[in-house]
This record gives sequence, C-alpha cells and structure tokens, in this order.
Amino acid sequence: MTGPATPETTEILASFLKRLEGLEEIVRIVMSHYPMSVLFTFRGTPEKKVLMDFSKSPARVSVDNGASGANVSAAIQGDIMHDVFLDRKKPGVAVARRELLLKGPVMDFAKIIPLFDIAPVLYREHLSDIGYGGFARQAGKSLSKEEIMNDPVFKGDPIPLVQLSALEKFGTQVINALAYGAGYAVGLLRYRLFKKLSLFGVIREMSRGLDAATPPEVKNAP
Repeated sequence: MTGPATPETTEILASFLKRLEGLEEIVRIVMSHYPMSVLFTFRGTPEKKVLMDFSKSPARVSVDNGASGANVSAAIQGDIMHDVFLDRKKPGVAVARRELLLKGPVMDFAKIIPLFDIAPVLYREHLSDIGYGGFARQAGKSLSKEEIMNDPVFKGDPIPLVQLSALEKFGTQVINALAYGAGYAVGLLRYRLFKKLSLFGVIREMSRGLDAATPPEVKNAP
C-alpha cells in the first residue's frame, strides 16, 4: 500500500501565498497600501497560478481557477522561487538571469519587491508548519499533498502538527494576546502620535529580529 502523496514545491509555494490572505493588513502596509494585483506562475509539475488581488477590500488570493488579468505578472520555476523565499537567491539576481520573468509596469512591481524582505521568515515558518524536510518541528509530521491543499493551510489558520500541552496552549494564548496588544499599540502611535512613523520600517525591523533569533540549522535546512 502506497503512502500519501508528497506535495510538490509549486503546491507548497501556492499554499504559502494563500496564507498571506490572512495577513492582509501587514501585506498592505508592506505594499504601501497600493491597490494592485499580481499573478504568480510557478512552473513545474504541477504548474500553479496564484492571483494576489489587493486592488479591493477584502483582499483575495486565488489559486488556479483561471486566474488572470493582474496589473503585474511574474513567472518562475518553483524550485527557484523556493530559493528566493528562503533568501538563498536574491530576486534581483533571478531577474537578471531571466529566471524570474516579469510583465507589467515597473512602478507596480516595485510595490511587490518589499514582500521579499519579510518572505524568508514567513516562508520558513510555513515549511515548519507543514513539516517540510529539515524545517519540520521536532516530533512533528509532514503534511501530505492532500492535506496541504486543504482549507486550514490555504486559509492561513494555524496548523497543529504536534499536540500541545496545557502549559504550551496557555503560553500560546498569552503570546498571541501580547502580539495583538503590540500591534494595537503601534497602530495607535502611528495614527495618533507619530504620524510620520513608517509602519513598513517597524515590520521590517520585527522581521530582522525574528530572522536574527532563527537558529543557523533552521536557516540552512535542506
């Protein structure tokens, strides 16, 4: 009897971008609240098309379903995009080598580039959530192709691959509450006191802090 099908890189990439739908406000800040849509084509087997539509509210991220008509389109091999999201290859290098093919106004695509600054931290966490290779959490399991394509992954909800103890559940709730409080406090400061504060700068520095706290063995996982 054969085991469950292992997800392909293109499917992992598609599920990762779909999870960004649940981070709409963060993504909008990174994109300077610029209303636009981007169509990613991840080449491989199977090929996956992902439409990130932030031209309206609420934002929508659609996987396949005949996605088309974006302001900007980007086509790239799945394994190369995997390396870009892991910061093993810079997007500028991929563009220069014509590995990342772009179509659309340069100014529009410039609004997407900042996403690559925060992508490595989020993408490594996504790989950890689905139990991918060396990124898998200790004592966790890998998700099958069928599981990764299900709603909990695509909707951006937490993916509980391991059983949490009562203490861990409590700690998670406390940390989530603190994170909400921190976000609310920054929002108050930005919109009521320091109106020239760059929220993108705040998020970028948070991303750098998370990256700095990431163990080398996780960063260099195969």
